[in-house]
Amino acid sequence: MTTPTPILTTAPNFRDAGGHATADGRKVRTGLVFRSDGLAELDAADTDTLVRLGIGLVCDLRSEHERENEPDRLPDGVELLVADVMGHGNNELFGDVFADPKRAGEILGGQAGIDLMSEVYRRFVATELAREAYRAVFTRMAEAERGVVFHCSQGKDRTGWTSAVLLTLLGVPRAAILEDYLDSAKHLHGKNSRILEVIAERGFDPEHLRPMFSVRQEYLDTAFRTVDEMYGSVERYVLDGMGVPQSAIDALRARLLEG
Repeated sequence: MTTPTPILTTAPNFRDAGGHATADGRKVRTGLVFRSDGLAELDAADTDTLVRLGIGLVCDLRSEHERENEPDRLPDGVELLVADVMGHGNNELFGDVFADPKRAGEILGGQAGIDLMSEVYRRFVATELAREAYRAVFTRMAEAERGVVFHCSQGKDRTGWTSAVLLTLLGVPRAAILEDYLDSAKHLHGKNSRILEVIAERGFDPEHLRPMFSVRQEYLDTAFRTVDEMYGSVERYVLDGMGVPQSAIDALRARLLEG
């Protein structure tokens, strides 16, 4: 696997959310909205890069526990929007999986881990907490006058769903959205390999944990299927489920679509 050259050396899954062609032949503008993994380790060079990119708003999708353990390190003047997608749901689903190697294997190994991660994606759509968090993100993104970053810890699940919804609203075909989603595997390859090595040194079987560190089509399919079942379309999910006004969707399209 060839790992792409990162824009930020301390956040390898930081990348432009734009550049995709739409079904009607337009293109999503670049340089305005970015997706990322955690921003807790930004060094001086990466901080300068955020300034150069004109970032004015960072949307943090992580839980309180994650934010306390690894707070974002941002340039002066950048607005931070906390939009906790999962709340205590992560604890409910995963518990302290890193406390007991045997328990981790039971919860996350093989199909059990895939099913658990699929449930995470279902909750992105089905829970009121997640919808409220995403409403804040999409509403503020529509209002932003400078560059925007949305991120979680790995930049693949909560962030991946944010990107998938945004690109769907902009008219990007599902195949391109899936490809963009799966690209996180390339960007996170080195980072995840190091994490799994450390975990293995503590007596855990890395194979048991791969579903948690992976991106898989069935995860994303679960979220889209839940949208179809509950709302009929992504646009209705954003309008009726999240409560984002039509004016915000129109503003996103006007700002982010060329032509």
